[in-house]
Amino acid sequence: MKLFNLLTSVTTAVTSLVLIAVSSSTSIAQTSDSFKTPTGNIFCSMQDKYLRCDILKNSAKLPPQPKDCNLDWGNAFALEIRGKGVRACHGDTIVDPNYPVLEYGKTWKRNGFTCTSRSTGLTCTKQDKKGWQLSKTQQKFI
Repeated sequence: MKLFNLLTSVTTAVTSLVLIAVSSSTSIAQTSDSFKTPTGNIFCSMQDKYLRCDILKNSAKLPPQPKDCNLDWGNAFALEIRGKGVRACHGDTIVDPNYPVLEYGKTWKRNGFTCTSRSTGLTCTKQDKKGWQLSKTQQKFI
């Protein structure tokens, strides 16, 4: 009987630690300045005064690359607190595999920006509700 009680106590302790670890990783994404989606395809980071999100795998039809863009085009998005979201011409990336995961159904809020992760993609808006919906197959400005 003592062995059974000991095993039950150990099992309960391990289960509690696992639940704490899972809960902590989710809350870290919600309090961090950067995060990634559960698929690891979309990465977002709060930059000085704007939100930037990069998509690794993008199968959507891209608009034509602007003539004045001699850098990478099509997979980076920038949203300033004023104005609308744009597809960014960029020569860098914000992708970092160490970013915490923003789990499906969870919301991240920072400096007037709000992003919600869903299995269908990531929606990010600012206070005036302008922003974007991003996924592998489509990117839509709202």
